[in-house]
Amino acid sequence: MVHHFHLPIKIKVSLKNYSTNSNIIIDSYLSLSLMDLKGTSGVVPLRKMLLVVTLCAIFSVSLSKVNDTTNDQILNSKPAAPSKSPDYTFHFAIQGNVYPLGCYTVKVAIGNPPKLYDLDIDSGSDLTWVQSKPCKSCIPSSQYYAYNPNNNIPCNDPLCVALNKNCRPSTGPCKYTLEYADDESSSGVLVRDLISFRLDNGSILHPPLGFGSGADQKPSNHHHFSHTKTAGVFGLGHGKTSILSQLSSLGYIRNVFGHCLSSKGGGRLFLGNDKTSKSLVWTSILKSPSSIIDHYRAGPVDLLFNGKQQAVKGVEVIFDSGSTYTYLNQKVYKALFDLMNNDLGKKLQRANLDHTLPICWKGQNLFGYFKNIVLNFSKTNSQFILTPQSYLIVSELHNTCLGILDGSEEGLGDINIIGDISLQDKLVVYDNEKMKIGWSPDNCASPPS
Repeated sequence: MVHHFHLPIKIKVSLKNYSTNSNIIIDSYLSLSLMDLKGTSGVVPLRKMLLVVTLCAIFSVSLSKVNDTTNDQILNSKPAAPSKSPDYTFHFAIQGNVYPLGCYTVKVAIGNPPKLYDLDIDSGSDLTWVQSKPCKSCIPSSQYYAYNPNNNIPCNDPLCVALNKNCRPSTGPCKYTLEYADDESSSGVLVRDLISFRLDNGSILHPPLGFGSGADQKPSNHHHFSHTKTAGVFGLGHGKTSILSQLSSLGYIRNVFGHCLSSKGGGRLFLGNDKTSKSLVWTSILKSPSSIIDHYRAGPVDLLFNGKQQAVKGVEVIFDSGSTYTYLNQKVYKALFDLMNNDLGKKLQRANLDHTLPICWKGQNLFGYFKNIVLNFSKTNSQFILTPQSYLIVSELHNTCLGILDGSEEGLGDINIIGDISLQDKLVVYDNEKMKIGWSPDNCASPPS
C-alpha cells in the first residue's frame, strides 16, 4: 500500500528573472488530441508538504505506450524559429490512479536529444527533480537523467539563490538537499537543460529550464509507505524554482496551470493560458507569511457532513496533487468521522483484517451508504463537494476503505490536505496571477474540448 504525501521542507528566497545564452527552439508537428487514459481504480498514498519527493508507482508497459504518437513527435521534432507568447498553453496526458498506483504522472521530455521521464505531478512542491546517474543512492528505475557538469547552475545564479542562499563558492555548483516530513530526502545539484512542451496549436517548445539532478535519494521508512518507482517529481508550486514560475518569468506562458484527474485512471494537465469553456467556482489563494512555506492554501472553510451538519468551522486547507489521499488534522478528522460513524450506525461491519487504509468496511458496493461532504469557503461562498467517490476506495480485498486520513498519525501536525482522491473528476485550475483556485466537475477521462 502506498501512502505518500509531498509536503517538503524548503528554503524560500525571492528569485529574479534570469537570462540565458541557450537557444529556444520551436518545432511544429501534427496536432494530436489527448488520448483517453484508463487504468485500474483504487487507493494510494499521500505526500508530505514540505517540498516532498514523489516516489510513486511507475506504470506498466501498456500504460507507458499511451500517447506514444505524441511523444514520438516530441522526441523527433525539428528546429524552427524561436518565439514567445504569454498566450501559449502546454498540454500533457496524465497516467496513473489513486489506487492501486497511488500517484498521477506525466511524461516529460528532457535534454538534447530529448528523453522521456515519468514524473509525479505535485502542486505541493516547487522544485522539479529527476534521478540521475552517476547516482550514490537511487530508487531502482529504468529512467535516469545523464548528469553533465556542463549543465550545472552556479551558486550565484538567481535560481540557486532562491533555493540555497548559503551556496558557496559563488561559481561552484548549486547543491541542494530536500528533506520531507516522512523522512524522505533527495540531494543533488541544480542543472539547466532543454525541456520540451507541447503547445495547443500542435507545436513544440524547448526552453532551457532549471531542475534538480538527483544523485542521492533516501526513501521513507514510514510504515505506511511502500514507494515504487518513478523518475522524479514535476513540481508545480508557485515558488520561484518551479517549472511553472520559470516559464512565466521567461515570458512563455501565464502563471496558471490546471489538472483533471480521472477516477478511471489518467487525465490531463495544462500549463499556461486557461482556455477552458468551463464555468468554474473560485476561491482565493491565501498568502503565507515569509516564514511559512508557500502552498496552494485556501480558507476559511466550514466542513459540512451531508451538506448540513457542521463538523468544524474556519479551518484552512491545502490543495496538493502530490498527496494520494486527503489528510485532516486530528480535531477535524475526529469531528468528521464521528458524524460519519453515527450516520452509519450498525449498517456496516468493519473489515479489521484489511490494512489497505486505517479504516475499511466489509463489502465493495457500499458507496450508497455514505453522504456527501461539503467544504464551504465562507468568504467566497464557494463549495467544494466530496461525493463518496471522492473519499472512498475499494481495496484489492473487495472492501470499502476511507481515503480521508488522520494527518496527526502521519506527522503532519495541524495542516489539512486535499489530496488526489478528492481532486478526482474535477477540473482544478490554479491561477497564480490572480491568486485564486477554481474547480468544476468534469469527465477527466476525455480529451479537453
